[in-house]
Amino acid sequence: MTRSHLCLLCLLLFLLNFAASQDEATIMQSLKSNLNLVPTGVNWSSPDHCKWDNVQCDASNRVTRIQLNEKGIQGTLSPFLGKLSELVILEFFSNKLSGKIPNLSGLKHLQILNLHDNLFVSSVSLNLFSGMNSLQEVYLDNNPLAFWEIPETVKEATSLKILSLVNCSITGSIPDYFSSETLPYLVSLKLSQNYLEGELPESLGRSSLQQLYLDRQQPYLDTSISVLQNMTSLVEIDLQGNAFSGQIPDLSGLQSLRLFNVRENQFTGVVPPSLTGLKSLTVVNLTNNCFQGPLPLFDKSVAVDAITNTNNFCLDTPGAPCDPRVDALISIAESFGYPLKLAKSWRGNDPCNSWLGITCSGSNVTVVNLESQELTGTISPSFAKLTSLETIFLSNNSLTGSIPTELTTLPKLRTLDVSHNNINGDVPKFNESVNVVTAGNANIGKKDRFHRLVELLEKMIKGTLAKKE
Repeated sequence: MTRSHLCLLCLLLFLLNFAASQDEATIMQSLKSNLNLVPTGVNWSSPDHCKWDNVQCDASNRVTRIQLNEKGIQGTLSPFLGKLSELVILEFFSNKLSGKIPNLSGLKHLQILNLHDNLFVSSVSLNLFSGMNSLQEVYLDNNPLAFWEIPETVKEATSLKILSLVNCSITGSIPDYFSSETLPYLVSLKLSQNYLEGELPESLGRSSLQQLYLDRQQPYLDTSISVLQNMTSLVEIDLQGNAFSGQIPDLSGLQSLRLFNVRENQFTGVVPPSLTGLKSLTVVNLTNNCFQGPLPLFDKSVAVDAITNTNNFCLDTPGAPCDPRVDALISIAESFGYPLKLAKSWRGNDPCNSWLGITCSGSNVTVVNLESQELTGTISPSFAKLTSLETIFLSNNSLTGSIPTELTTLPKLRTLDVSHNNINGDVPKFNESVNVVTAGNANIGKKDRFHRLVELLEKMIKGTLAKKE
């Protein structure tokens, strides 16, 4: 390239930058005309927008930062802000801005977008995050927006670290793309106080999230939280005020977890040692659930809120063991998946005190009657621990698996009714005095697929050994 060509190129670039800066001057004037700055003390009186308060430009007079925070500013944002192509930071948080959040798609240099605590009411553009591959932090919290769903274009913000969308009218389900493969730098996801529903997506288990805030949804998020056991980077998890159910999964891999808040859900079962044993914990809130078993014992350094009368722990003393009858029945409930119906009824340390389906003679449990309770899961061998049992009714449920041979050891058993379930396998040999009712189980006497495969493998191994001999 000759010197004259180089000079011509430089002149062309200068002219392009000059034209762009002139365009940006027009955009900034448009922004100024839409804002009421007079009462705020913000000085935008200079003819050069690069000299305005809280505005920063580069050497070519291109706007790189606009940071007008906590000024009480009223008005709207210019719809042309998306043309400030060198913008790196856009902040207007804690003001009184209304109207619409402009379409900022294509701002490839934008790193921080912070508009929290304003009065924006229009729906958010589905293209809001398009082309923003430098975007690192987004805060749209506490805006009375029209209902909207998290757009697919979030996936284009591949540098995103923090996504905070608290109390801003998000509906639908949590998208299934918050994995490290899609958003490798995302460490904080805050979606509290919205209208999300459904379950936690599987992709969360492949994320590097350190903060996950999903508390107080309307109507609510539900199902289990089993995906958490794979989220080993978590430091803070807040699920308060939803309808999550089932038991707390094995959290032993979350060695950095400090905050664990599951207050006001529908959790059942025993609080696992994998949680109580975490050395990193500082705050735990378990209040207003249906937890069972012993009141958990945490380290003295942990601030614990697990008010006993809002759960179903057997005793009020942390770590104190339950009555053996209670232990046996909770183990039985575990095989059914800790049903909420049982968890709500099986309270305290005396199963003879009005527990659903339990009949006693004195302090001895003699009858377990759980027929037609919509039970799933399997029949627990722990029935055999209740040695005073005379009658077990489990008919008209959806139980699977086989009848445990341990039940044949119950010395006083007279009736076992498992009719109208999905029981399979051979019926164990009970004493002749026991009436075993199995009608309505199409696969009774037949082995399930797993056991058939095991038998087939055993035959193959035996055949191979016989040939070698």
